[in-house]
Amino acid sequence: MHELSIVYNILEIVKEHAKNNNLNHINKVVVNVGEFCSLEENSLTFAFEALSKGILCNGAALVIQKTEAKAYCTHCSTEFKVTFMSKLCPICKGYSHQITAGYEILVSSIEGE
Repeated sequence: MHELSIVYNILEIVKEHAKNNNLNHINKVVVNVGEFCSLEENSLTFAFEALSKGILCNGAALVIQKTEAKAYCTHCSTEFKVTFMSKLCPICKGYSHQITAGYEILVSSIEGE
């Protein structure tokens, strides 16, 4: 369950930003997760609830927003949605190896007081 180590790192980021912004309690953490990350949303939520007990994130909401996987076509300079099975540009039908989004895990916002 690599979700546990990912949540641990998310909480480290949150703690650092809370310290830098003088926040004593965190109410909500929003994380963008690329659709190619293969993370189980329920496992992320469970790990967040377990690891955040007794620290400044205790009781905070974890909001997970999925990010579409996209690629860039070097033939026609188009960015387009891709899947694991299809990376063909819808404009020129060229195959793209240049994935621009879909593998990221980003803490996009932290709300606290």
